[in-house]
Amino acid sequence: MENNSHKSNHLPWPLLIVMGVGGLTIAALAAGLVALVVQDLLAVYGVLSVIAIICAVAVSQDNLAINDDVLLLLVSFPLFIVGFTFGYIAGSDYLTLTFVLQFVAAVLSFALSKIRLCRQMLLCYASVVLPLIFFSFFDLILSGHAMENRNFEITSFAIIVSYMGLFTATIRDNWFASTVLNDYLKTIRFVTAAVSVVLLWFIHSDNTVFAVVFAAVSFVIACTQLRKYVTGKRLIESSILALLCCASTAMSPAMALPIAGMLLSFWIFDYACLVIFSVTFVRGIAKFYYDLDMLLINKSYLLLASGALFLLMFYFIKRVSK
Repeated sequence: MENNSHKSNHLPWPLLIVMGVGGLTIAALAAGLVALVVQDLLAVYGVLSVIAIICAVAVSQDNLAINDDVLLLLVSFPLFIVGFTFGYIAGSDYLTLTFVLQFVAAVLSFALSKIRLCRQMLLCYASVVLPLIFFSFFDLILSGHAMENRNFEITSFAIIVSYMGLFTATIRDNWFASTVLNDYLKTIRFVTAAVSVVLLWFIHSDNTVFAVVFAAVSFVIACTQLRKYVTGKRLIESSILALLCCASTAMSPAMALPIAGMLLSFWIFDYACLVIFSVTFVRGIAKFYYDLDMLLINKSYLLLASGALFLLMFYFIKRVSK
């Protein structure tokens, strides 16, 4: 007879996706029906937003719902979506304040909720809303004037550095041992990596200052890791190789940042983040070569030279790894 004593209470991921789509459908229908009745009464949207979020947190407090993915995705998840959506509608005229309230609501809901999957969603949402607070603040200041991309660029760089710093801090998991975040370090790494690569869109590809900063960070990370595996002459060779690799990415932030992220992901064997940064790196290289103001034949020569350099790096890596 089959032993089902160790069967998990959680649904497999294909069913989670189906239930998630069902939750989105329920949220869309509920929001649409309420909008038909309430129409332009913004105060009502604000009240309904608070009620929906409170009800979503209350559902996640039920001991029977802790391991019930169906109840989460078909009840609590739609209520959170409806609550945050109505919050945006109610505060559409005060965008910065709305984003701040949304961030606070997400953090409080994370602290009060008991369902792990629900907490992961709220953590991701709070990490996405935080950059929007700063962007909306600049938009408010510069209302009526042309948007200065430099402000967005500097802000994006500061947020990327902060998020990548948080990503690095999760490597020392003992720092979070006594906190509620200890069980969500993978989620933190995933969302900080995803938001960081998205914010690269706001950084100009020819901004060598930012690229040099990212390349220098990559070199420090590489040297830190090399000291754990090689010594003596091989350490010198490896450091020179790391310097060449990192210096070659200093021409574009879209190549320098992913290299730093790939090194950090390899450090802790986080394959999801490694895929994110690897795809971003490939895209950065493709865009760099496409934007070069060169003849096609010269681009071909440059690609051949790059290939030869990568083969040389592969040779040194094989030699060091023996």
